[in-house]
Amino acid sequence: MKFSEQLRKAGHSIWEANFNHPFVQGIGQGTLPVDKFVFFLEQDYAFLMEYCRFFGLILAKAGNLEEMRKFSQILQASLTVEMDLHRRVCSDFGITAKKLEQTKAAPFNLGYTSYLLKTVYQGDTADAMATLLPCLWGYNEIGLRLKEQGLPQAKHYKEWILTYSSSDFTELTDWCKGWIDNCAIGQSADRLKRLEEIFLTTSGWEYLFWEMAWHKLEWPV
Repeated sequence: MKFSEQLRKAGHSIWEANFNHPFVQGIGQGTLPVDKFVFFLEQDYAFLMEYCRFFGLILAKAGNLEEMRKFSQILQASLTVEMDLHRRVCSDFGITAKKLEQTKAAPFNLGYTSYLLKTVYQGDTADAMATLLPCLWGYNEIGLRLKEQGLPQAKHYKEWILTYSSSDFTELTDWCKGWIDNCAIGQSADRLKRLEEIFLTTSGWEYLFWEMAWHKLEWPV
């Protein structure tokens, strides 16, 4: 079994909880209340800004040009494809790009991005990849599974699903899975266990992000 498959198996229960979360299923069915979706987009925009810093740090630790090119592609996809999606959708609801950039990260958002940055600062590229996969791969899997169920009529939810199930996004995800599979070869059991712990922690943060969006959890007044 490939190491990425072992990670997915270890995180199966939380990944299924993520997919079956009412927020995710609301996107798939086109029934998610718009105010929750807008809150999510605002917070996810703030997340993506830190996510891009995360990739900047991975680039600095990349071992060769191929890795640098791929991490640059993911960084570019975040800066353009994902953030453009957020700006485009939010503009339909009267939210400007400037307002998006001024969004204050909610508690779970801040906790998640702080964990991402801490891991890449303190660890190596393998630690960073284990942190990255639940986000990149998780969104790709959710997009593909929702698309397989049938696209909703709601324009914005349909576009969200198509973005994360696209061939380009899938190709980047597959490259990252292959990278960690190759990295795992010859590693000690303790090292692989540490990577699994990172993977599961980030998978948990993914669930908390859906919870945050569903309940619109912000800082207490």
